Amino acid sequence: MEKSKLFYNISEESQTSMMHCFHSTTKKYSNGEIISFFDSDNKGIGIVESGSACVVNILPNGSRTILENLNEGDIFGGLFYFHVPKDTITVEATDSCLIRYIDYEHLIKRCEKACAHHSQLVSNVLLMIQDKTKQICEHLEVLSQRSIRERILCYFEILARQNNSKTFELPFTKSDMADYLSVDRSAMSRELQKMRKDKLIEVSKRKITLL
Repeated sequence: MEKSKLFYNISEESQTSMMHCFHSTTKKYSNGEIISFFDSDNKGIGIVESGSACVVNILPNGSRTILENLNEGDIFGGLFYFHVPKDTITVEATDSCLIRYIDYEHLIKRCEKACAHHSQLVSNVLLMIQDKTKQICEHLEVLSQRSIRERILCYFEILARQNNSKTFELPFTKSDMADYLSVDRSAMSRELQKMRKDKLIEVSKRKITLL
């Protein structure tokens, strides 16, 4: 638990006590398994303690868009995705992962002892929500671009900023990246080849360099 941003500046002993108080639970998932559906009134949050997952929006026509890639320490929950219908959203494991669940009401409710570590936890959650909002805004920025090339370049520039380097690793497979950009995979692959030919990027498997 100590690796999660949720428990920053909170001792391991206090973490154990809080998780018992919050009726927190954990569950393991295999690659490809559905972790959560958002078509209910569940207001809990999930924390990725190990492994990775993605938040997927699947429309009635079957088209699939990846809203977010989740890695160790990231949080998810229905309260973050108010901008799309919740009955179309699922969270899927993209690797073997361990998820911790915390009920939102327990999280925001002040405990009777007014523990300092509870206040720290709430502060940590607010910072994580701030990061989450930034990630959602970045994705909307990508999707607002009109052409496939513009979406790719916008996304690559965001990854370059996050890594403080013009060279970075893609967090997705090419198929998942197409779903994240909400474009046809074949069309995206052709555009990547054109961008290499135009000397805008270098590609080595999942390593990208902006030129």
